[in-house]
Amino acid sequence: MPENPPLFRVFVSSPGDVPEERQAVLEVVEGLPNRPLLREKVNFRVVAWDKPGAGTAMPANMSPQEAINAGLPKPSECDIVVVILWSRMGTPYKHNDGVDYLSGTHYELLDALSNPQTFTLIYRRDEKKLFEADDDEGIAQYKKVQNFFDSELFKNPAIRQIRRSVKKYASPAKFKKEFETDLEDIVKRLLERPPERPVAPVIKPNEPVITTKKWEGSPFPGLRAFRRADTPIFFGRETETDALVKRVKESRFVAVVGASGSGKSSLVGAGLLPRLAANAISDADTGSKDWLLPDYEQGKGWNGLRFTPGELGNDPFLALAVKLAPLLDEEPHPLAQKLVQSPQEAVKQLLRVLADKPEWAEILLFIDQFEELFAPTQKDSVEPFARMLSALAEQPRLRVVVTIRHDFVHRAVENPLLAELLNQGTFYLSAPTHAALSLMIERPAEIAALEFAPGLRADILHDMGSDAGSLALLAYLLDELYKVADTRHDRCLTYADYNALGGVKGAIGRRAEQTFEKLPGQEEAKKQLLGQVFRELVEVDERGTATRQRAGYDRFGAEEMALVEAFTKARLLVMDKAQVEVAHEELFRSWEQLKKWIEDYRDDLLLRRQVQNGAAEWARRGKPDSWLWLNERLEPVYAMQKRLEWTPEATELAFIEPEQARLLREKDKLTTTHDRRDEIGRRLGVIGDTRQGVGVREDGTPAIVWLPVAPGGEVKIEYKKESFKVEPFYIAQYQVTYAQYRAFVQAPGGYQNPEWWQGFPKKYQPQELRNQSTRLTNYPRDTISWYQSVAFTRWVNSRLRGLELAQPGGGSKPLVVGGNAQIRLPTEWEWQWAAQGGEEERKYPWGGWQEGYANTEGAGLNRVTAVGMYPQGAAKCGALDMSGNLREWCLNKYQKPEEVAVDDSDDSRVVRGGSFGSTLALASCVYRGSSGADSGLSGFGFRVVLCETSSYDALHIPSVLFAE
Repeated sequence: MPENPPLFRVFVSSPGDVPEERQAVLEVVEGLPNRPLLREKVNFRVVAWDKPGAGTAMPANMSPQEAINAGLPKPSECDIVVVILWSRMGTPYKHNDGVDYLSGTHYELLDALSNPQTFTLIYRRDEKKLFEADDDEGIAQYKKVQNFFDSELFKNPAIRQIRRSVKKYASPAKFKKEFETDLEDIVKRLLERPPERPVAPVIKPNEPVITTKKWEGSPFPGLRAFRRADTPIFFGRETETDALVKRVKESRFVAVVGASGSGKSSLVGAGLLPRLAANAISDADTGSKDWLLPDYEQGKGWNGLRFTPGELGNDPFLALAVKLAPLLDEEPHPLAQKLVQSPQEAVKQLLRVLADKPEWAEILLFIDQFEELFAPTQKDSVEPFARMLSALAEQPRLRVVVTIRHDFVHRAVENPLLAELLNQGTFYLSAPTHAALSLMIERPAEIAALEFAPGLRADILHDMGSDAGSLALLAYLLDELYKVADTRHDRCLTYADYNALGGVKGAIGRRAEQTFEKLPGQEEAKKQLLGQVFRELVEVDERGTATRQRAGYDRFGAEEMALVEAFTKARLLVMDKAQVEVAHEELFRSWEQLKKWIEDYRDDLLLRRQVQNGAAEWARRGKPDSWLWLNERLEPVYAMQKRLEWTPEATELAFIEPEQARLLREKDKLTTTHDRRDEIGRRLGVIGDTRQGVGVREDGTPAIVWLPVAPGGEVKIEYKKESFKVEPFYIAQYQVTYAQYRAFVQAPGGYQNPEWWQGFPKKYQPQELRNQSTRLTNYPRDTISWYQSVAFTRWVNSRLRGLELAQPGGGSKPLVVGGNAQIRLPTEWEWQWAAQGGEEERKYPWGGWQEGYANTEGAGLNRVTAVGMYPQGAAKCGALDMSGNLREWCLNKYQKPEEVAVDDSDDSRVVRGGSFGSTLALASCVYRGSSGADSGLSGFGFRVVLCETSSYDALHIPSVLFAE
């Protein structure tokens, strides 16, 4: 997790006729930091003139747009700009640059488009807008919007080409869903790209920044309904909320009708009311944001105009009076008596409440559980209450919303007044869809940072079904799961808890045992046979429960088919056409032998199921890399494969591809950034780098990949332009790694053995070893001196004695380490010959300079990476990192290149290839660097070569260099 997550600014631009969409933008942005993949990785600031706490002052001597420009960042200064249009273009605006714009939104869009680094999203609501016949201004605005989208800004009329993408949507709910997907995609892109411009103006004091914020307490309401405070955790009813808002706009009385437990109260409390508070029903600057709404006056001594007819016994008028009394400074009981006596009294009292409100303000009365009105004790109240509701629904500043169970509707329509009201504004709420239930489970858990055991959500959905009454049970179950987890002080909802709350069914077994006993063969052989058959017929779901699955005849051998046929005859298995399955799952629980086998292999069967489910979901979502499992989760899968002898299908096989293979494939792409290469190398170092030549063999010997460098030739080095002859040889593909050098340090007779330090200055026998900068096995051993490098070559030369390789330049006699060949550091001419590609004399190992081919100063990492992270930078022979990453020690001296002697002099040795901090010139194939033999700078490493000893004579290499 970054210490300071990046802050992205989201600018919201629109006229005033899309308040629900503006609110949706804020809700989506507030929820995004809680998504698992983005949690604590990103912060947001919403730039919007109407955002509480983050807007701007509107001085009277400035136009609204001038105030916005003065008080808020410009769209082009933001990372993301969201432009939303529907039926209004807005007020014409003349900028101080003298340009006339159709509106402030028009100006803001063009400003956003002026910066190619700003992601600009344009949305257009295509729902038909209805106007009154005399609404000339509204009609004119609507036409302006139509003409705007037909303008050359969006279309090229000459060739009928669309110039700019515009996303259309039909309702606020659909906008929210579309925007959520778009925003998540853009944020991922922003996180992946390097910053290309300064991050934003300084944030004003106390200005809200949207960051990851864990929901405190249970995100599931249990058996209570959602209310306004629960809006951030209310999901899955967005479409229904849209429709209900529309119905409330059309009718002053709306009855939300649905089955018990279908979520009627929650839809009003956490769906409708917050949307109204966000000005969902509006006209220009007026609208429902100024209405007196239930649950929006908390802290003022009352709970808003929300009640149930039976909450105070048998008097629905008293229930209403208790809510009204604090607003009118009256006593509840006398007020209730007034309400009973005259329907118009309720109208009068409610209009009194609106006396000091704007003229467009209204009161919304919310009567929950309206079916309580028809309880036997309420019989006398039905008629007067119906008269009161009818009177309220006729007033232009009053609205009523009720919820009622569908099985009580027939009772309501028995009253003519209520029947008429229901005919005007009934809204039917059906059971939530499977997708909606999934959102109801997943999104609140994300906000509360809860984690479900793999597959648990899917099984809960399956078990809950989609009946209307299941919603309450689902909410209760999830809340109970949370409480159990909270008692343990963790955030994981587990299968164990789920099973404990839900229970299991009974089982059968005697017939199975009798059938099994009659099978021929020894007991142990029969038990083995049992496993071979039922591994094909049993799977374990994510709750740990055994379930049946079908298997084709071809999955069974002759002995296994004998068991299948015997159990089929006993009606425990069913053979249908070419498939076999268990007749009843009680077999798994009641037959002790099978039950024990399942218990023994439960984890494997469960893991197999999880893999299958994960692979299916991965494929369904388009196979995104983000859904693939990490190595820590894959390792048990491979062990399970062996135990169950399971052969995955193609999609499953691709799903469980080793993480290393995926990372190495990504590493091979030229488009992979330097930072990502660094991350890949580190990750491989943590989970195990599977590349040959990086680690050590089981016996502790470095596993070196030897690459032939042939033919030989003559090479000039920059020092005095001297020429040296090069015979064919082998060179290691990688610089010596930390794991390989550590094997030398830890081996018996290794680093501390005086034999490897002969001829060196006494104080360096051995030389104290400095710490590695990054202690990961696949990183090159850095901070290493020439003496320590030579000591390693002597040791590895001894450990690899007898290694036999073909002649690199051809020839019948092989090279044998310890015989006619030895392992050592390369001379600088050998190093240069390999780096330049022999006679090709490349400037860099790959040719001319190419960005992204090496870890040099230009990469910007300023640190070493794992070996071989730049495959495009390979030399002709295949050696990697010969330019950049670490400078490499060579065998010979710097001022006397022909000398490779071990002595007490202070003569510097040659280093080649440049490092992570080197400029292009220092990283070239010909640049000669130098340092004292005892020097162990962080940018120094080495690689080894294997050469025929007969080629040493001309070098006068003392045998002490290759002590054994």
